[in-house]
Amino acid sequence: MTDEMAKGLGERIPASLPNALRYHGLLVNTATGLYGWGAELETVYSGLANALSAEVAHKEPTELHFPPILPRAVFEKSEYVASFPQLFGAVHAFQGDEFAHEDLEKAVAKGEDWGGHTQLTDFVLAPAVCYSVYPLFGGSVLDGSRTVDASGFCFRHEPSTEPGRLVSFRLREFVRVGSPAEASTWFDDWHARASAFVRRLGLEAKVEAASDPFFGTTGQIMADNQREEGMKAEVVAPIGGHPVAVASINYHHDHFGRIFDIRSADGEPAHSACVGFGLERIALALVAAHGPRLAEWPDDVRELLWSGRTKW
Repeated sequence: MTDEMAKGLGERIPASLPNALRYHGLLVNTATGLYGWGAELETVYSGLANALSAEVAHKEPTELHFPPILPRAVFEKSEYVASFPQLFGAVHAFQGDEFAHEDLEKAVAKGEDWGGHTQLTDFVLAPAVCYSVYPLFGGSVLDGSRTVDASGFCFRHEPSTEPGRLVSFRLREFVRVGSPAEASTWFDDWHARASAFVRRLGLEAKVEAASDPFFGTTGQIMADNQREEGMKAEVVAPIGGHPVAVASINYHHDHFGRIFDIRSADGEPAHSACVGFGLERIALALVAAHGPRLAEWPDDVRELLWSGRTKW
């Protein structure tokens, strides 16, 4: 934790960001990488949502909000398992009779692994919001590009004490589906726009080439190729002295167009690109930079977040 952070959060707090946020009532710890939050952080999330809406309004996107789960059929079709089997979580439920219920109760009471007493359902926890978007265009031929402003809760199984690395989190994604030129332009434009947005929040930000956490030895080759081809970038900002990706820009080529049978006007598989903002990570970076008292944040930051609304 930086000296500025310690000064902003108070002198008597433990020297770690999560503990500092709990001390001030902004976070409630429920498990490693899983937190509840108070009214102040919810106000920050709302402000970020409003500011991001203004950021993309000129593109007149279709605004959509999604639940934290996906149909299993969509998940399986997405090929996520091939690349990130270590990150996904499936929804299981008990579907047995009274005798099976008794066995389940005994296993839980004894602290045993009771997973075998449940069965896989038709739902999977959403690893990203955009996975709910592409099926909407499945089997269609687009007469032009489509822009979607999508938001929702996501899950990735990577519990950690690292600031900002959560297992359940909110993503705000701006998705573009269309021709190769339209998708690549979207990808290129958001390098500058996403970093500029983060800087307007009073945060230090830089854009870095990045890769996804592909699984295994083959995955390392895929990650190297992704980085070399410049298909992913991240906007990195400090959270309590740690550099953390608060936004990512991704170009998928025709991956989703191919697997969901989305075609551009020329009949070829559509290309797609998206930019995603992690609301919790940005909020934590804001508190780390400006302190826990929202009323004391810089005027220009408060104006960006809560213009025309009641400010803290």
